Amino acid sequence: MLPIPDFLRTAMSPEHWPVFVLITARIGGLMLTAPMWSAPMFPRQVRAALTVVLAALLLPSAPIVNMPEQVIQLPLPVASEMAIGIVIGLAASVLVTAVGLAGEVLSMQMGLSVAASFSPVPELQVPGIAPLSGVLAMLVYLTMGGHLMLLKGLAASLKVLPPGQGFDFAGGAPAVTSLSGQLFACAVSAAAPVMVALLLTNIALAILSKAVPQLNAMMVSFPITVGIGLLMFAASLPIVAGTFSGWMNGLPNGIDHMLLHLQP
Repeated sequence: MLPIPDFLRTAMSPEHWPVFVLITARIGGLMLTAPMWSAPMFPRQVRAALTVVLAALLLPSAPIVNMPEQVIQLPLPVASEMAIGIVIGLAASVLVTAVGLAGEVLSMQMGLSVAASFSPVPELQVPGIAPLSGVLAMLVYLTMGGHLMLLKGLAASLKVLPPGQGFDFAGGAPAVTSLSGQLFACAVSAAAPVMVALLLTNIALAILSKAVPQLNAMMVSFPITVGIGLLMFAASLPIVAGTFSGWMNGLPNGIDHMLLHLQP
């Protein structure tokens, strides 16, 4: 008969059941928002099994938590642990989402959003270049091990924010709300090269339309804007990938900074 591993023996111990539930809730919150882990194509059964296995592996490093005296007091600690996991996942999700948001902005600037009006199937969604930007961000994220960085950050959070002790909402609220500002800042940084090129193109077309009034600027600007936008987008992909890599290098420090603000 094979011996039972230490982490399974710890998980099956009755005094560790409350902390096991809390760790599972924290990992479950991470799985709801973290890139790749929250992907729709990721099977739910595999995600649930992975959550339980990770909770059992992290259980020996977590302190023992006493069971609440009343059952009605149990949902609040579970919700707090899930909120902590959601915040850790959002720290990386805003970076990946920002690159996709930059693709949406560039599609509008280039005029690709008008493609839906010319589509033979009106119900068909025309996403533009946003999926390509999202795939680029996801590939860089996985290549640099961003999904593993989140798991390491969650394991470190068990020492900074022990399960069952809650978090400081007043101190952590500014750090969490700053994620929305970081989202738009990263999106503008990713879209800046193409936006500058399109701005110069529009200025040149405006000057050309004044110099040659017989030129139909509206008919000429559409193919020129789309062509220059696609060329600049292809040329800026290495720059965007390098910028995103720099953001990913600062992800562990960002998670630690956010956990310190949430610490009671």
